[in-house]
Amino acid sequence: MKKLLLLTFSLIFISCMYAQVKELPKWEKGELDIHFINTGRGNAAFYILPDGTTLLVDAGDLPSSDSLRRSAAVPDNSKTPGEWIAEYIKQFFPAGEKPVLDYALVTHYHDDHFGHFDNSVKTFADGDYKLSGITEVGTIIPIRILIDRGFDFPYNFKDTETQKMFRASNEGGGFLNDMENYWKFIAYQGKVNGLKNAKFKVGSSEQIRLKNAAEFPDFKIRNLFANGEIANSWDDSIGYRKFKAGEFIDENNLCCGFRLSYGKFDFYTGGDIPGIGYTGSSDFQSMDALAAPVIGPVDVATLNHHGNRDSQSEYYVRTIRPRVWIGQSWTSNHPGEEVLRRITSPDIYPGERDLFTNFLSPANNLVLGKRGIGSFKAVSGHIVIRVKPHGDEYDIYVLNDRTQKKEILQQFHYKSR
Repeated sequence: MKKLLLLTFSLIFISCMYAQVKELPKWEKGELDIHFINTGRGNAAFYILPDGTTLLVDAGDLPSSDSLRRSAAVPDNSKTPGEWIAEYIKQFFPAGEKPVLDYALVTHYHDDHFGHFDNSVKTFADGDYKLSGITEVGTIIPIRILIDRGFDFPYNFKDTETQKMFRASNEGGGFLNDMENYWKFIAYQGKVNGLKNAKFKVGSSEQIRLKNAAEFPDFKIRNLFANGEIANSWDDSIGYRKFKAGEFIDENNLCCGFRLSYGKFDFYTGGDIPGIGYTGSSDFQSMDALAAPVIGPVDVATLNHHGNRDSQSEYYVRTIRPRVWIGQSWTSNHPGEEVLRRITSPDIYPGERDLFTNFLSPANNLVLGKRGIGSFKAVSGHIVIRVKPHGDEYDIYVLNDRTQKKEILQQFHYKSR
């Protein structure tokens, strides 16, 4: 009898636990969703725009590592990061629609943003290319328009002399192998599925647009910078060019970045652009300082370069002053302690601000001390921004990244400014 009662109470307890699982409500027309997908292997953000137009920004896939400095694979290593990203997109894709990405944007050509293509990863035989990051996601879920920073500026990847320069540099020949694999993917998917590859147009508000733009006139995505070119604040022209043709520049400085606006709501993301010089002081000729005026104040911003120590200069933080910072992290370098001081300081800009990250390394938390977990609303999970129709209000959800259900762990409500 006692065993029966114990079993009964156990079943009731388990049932209650499952009854309390709350899943993210389905996206509805008029809402804007931005899902920061955590795989532990780099950046991936899935956008559902107000009319159902879809956009993927980056699909990272770092090589596997046992380093204690790095995040574990999330939710586990039973699938590749590309497979997990595709599975996530399918789960949250607009109901009744066949999963197809209207747009995908690769902010720059580093493995934690578009994949790695060495002999450790599978080959897609039909297209003779490696499956990692964007090439794997784009093989599982077709992409209509794939946007990147192009291949011809400040150096031409396909030029023989440029390739020699790369092979002699720290980037090495592996970087060129990655690019060649990416081009094979583009060629095959273009032939088989109609994929179109386009260079990011700095200053444009038309390149990434809604299929039914007239229905939501208060929504737009404006391309702000790429390849060191920065848009003017007042029109669609390029206002500043940081680099000259032929300069050998690291990838982070060449990232693509944009501002998304929906009614009162403003959002910014800009890949891995730096803002701090080699001596640790703000660099007023850095990409983040040069881009800050055209970004302007926003409600939500992603941390440039995952919050690494070379990012978020004081001038930049003061200029864009978001209510919410989102960190996309995968190592103990994210975020740097001095970065955390700047983005939380009321002396740099007043008012409340909340911080979210999908990974905070235990080692980094020890170094950060009181600025560690206590500074964040969440330090793990998929992070979802859901903006209400016309952008007056938004919610941020933290979803469980260890389960297939991806149930809601936390929810926060904000009013756009």
